[in-house]
Parts: sequence; C-alpha cells; structure tokens
Amino acid sequence: MEKPFPLFRLPRLAIEEVISTMSPFEIINLSKTSLKIKYVIKCFLRTSRNSQFDLQLIMNKEPKVSLRGSEKMYFELKITSDKTKNGMRIYKECLYNEKFDTLWIYSENLIDEWMNLVKTVIEIFKFEKQIVIFHIDKFPTRNKAIVDFIKSQTPSIECCEFQGKTETDEDVEYFLNNINITNGLSMTVKLSDHFNFPQFNHLNSCSLDPANWLTFNQFIQFKGSHLCIHGSPFTSYELNQFLILWMTSQCHQNLRFLIININDPQSLVTIFNLPFEIINPNVERIGRVSQNDTITLRGGIDIKRIDGVTGTIHFKWRGDKMLLLMMVF
Repeated sequence: MEKPFPLFRLPRLAIEEVISTMSPFEIINLSKTSLKIKYVIKCFLRTSRNSQFDLQLIMNKEPKVSLRGSEKMYFELKITSDKTKNGMRIYKECLYNEKFDTLWIYSENLIDEWMNLVKTVIEIFKFEKQIVIFHIDKFPTRNKAIVDFIKSQTPSIECCEFQGKTETDEDVEYFLNNINITNGLSMTVKLSDHFNFPQFNHLNSCSLDPANWLTFNQFIQFKGSHLCIHGSPFTSYELNQFLILWMTSQCHQNLRFLIININDPQSLVTIFNLPFEIINPNVERIGRVSQNDTITLRGGIDIKRIDGVTGTIHFKWRGDKMLLLMMVF
C-alpha cells in the first residue's frame, strides 16, 4: 500500500501551487478533511487573483450549487435522492462556449445537505456575484426556511430568478422582504392580482412574465434601466401617460431599454397622443440592451425628453400579442 502524500509538510508556496491545480470539487473535498486544511485553503483562495467565481444557488428538483469561473466554465454540485447517481460526474460543452462539469452527491435529506454544501462553499471561496434561481414550488414546505438560510449566509444577492406554476404570493413576498436584490430580477411565476411588490429602487434590470399583478403606480416606481414586462393589465391610456411622464422627466430617468405588452393594438392613436416624429426606415441605430448585448433598429418613432434625450419606439409581436419596444439613446 502506498503511503499518503504529506502535502502539509511542503513549503507554503508549494502547497499553494498544488491547490491552484485543483478543481473546485477537489478543493471542497480536501477542505472537509480537517480544520487546519480548511484554514490554509481559505487563506489561499481569499488572496488568489485567479480563484474568483460567480455563485449560483439553484433550488430545483435536485438542489444545486454552481460555481462559474473564467471562460464560461461551470462547476455544478447537485444533491440527489437517487443512490445510483452518487459520485456520478458528467462534463459537457454547450452553445456559446459554455462548459459544464457536474457532480452528483446523494443524500436522504436534500435541503439540509444542500445547506451544508452552501455553507462550505461560501466559507472557502471568494465570489464576485451571488445569484439565486428559486423554483418556488419544488419544496413548498421549506421555502421560508430556505430564505432564512440564504439570508443568514448573505444579506444581499446580485440577481434572482423566480420560477413556478403554483400561486405563491406569500413565499415570493417573504423572499423579497428579507433578501435585498441589488441588480437583476426575473419572475416567471404565477402570482395573484393582489401581489404586493416590495422592491423598486435597487433593480437595474427586471423581467416580469406574467405581470398581471403590476399596477400603473407600481410600474412608475421602477428605477431600473432594462425592463421587460409581459401580460400587464395596462390600458393604452396608461401607456400614453407613462410616455408623457418619461418625456417630462417625472419617471424612469435611468431607462435604457423597455419591452411592454399592448393590450389593445387598435388604439395606438391613444398611446401616441403626444409629440413624436416618424423616422425614415433607412436610418439605422444600434442600442445596448442588458449584459452588454446590442440590438440594431431601423426607423421607428422618436419621442424627446425635456433634457434632449431620445426614446425610439418600435413594435413587435410575441405570438398573438403586440409589444412596444423602446430604446433610449
């Protein structure tokens, strides 16, 4: 039998060189062997420039912790109740050069095992961004406990995505009232018409689908720059009032990109009961949308804000629904 390699008898620089060659999976397993090893690993990772990741906490059927490194490389740890998957590891490459290295860990108690894994990962790694993807109807009896746990680990996160088909106003409100989201929010979750949205000021981007609960007064409180609103109950008159408020600098001063549904395409004359200019369709403009992506627009309808900023409006279809697209230049 070979003797184990005495890693911690090496000089510190040599130890750090060994750690730098390890994958996150190996680092996590090594950190569990002793408190001394965990301390050395944590000190090294906290000072290393090449060990920064984005953290994704994903509540799905198999709760997941994902570390996104450089060059679109994802290291995923999934907690599974299937014994046959324990220790299974799969590597795959996808579109846009994204690469996924996935490892499964078996546990009879998925949520508790996931929480222990999250604690370990947050303790030893350094993260630039923290993102939560919450499938709200996968563990309905544990939703509030999950929110309390996330709050205990980090009081704020950069982005959050809610998904689900069960009407769960209370759980979504509990999350939004307890965890501050500093940048982006996506909600593809069923909510009642009486849902109360508690966060407006900190969101740079927001995507709501459906937005059946969104009132006009709530909408004009958004401070973000990128908004995608589908299924709102707004009338053409309310869309007209929004554009007038924007033109008079009374709302949405940071807006750069907007998509919002039009419920009555026959009443566009109501929406544009304001000063505007129709642009030659040969005029091409390039606007910037979220995540530094760009979009090319030809022609359109220009409206002017009192400070001289231009908003260019186009129309598009999503199935049988007409959308108003506005790009601010």
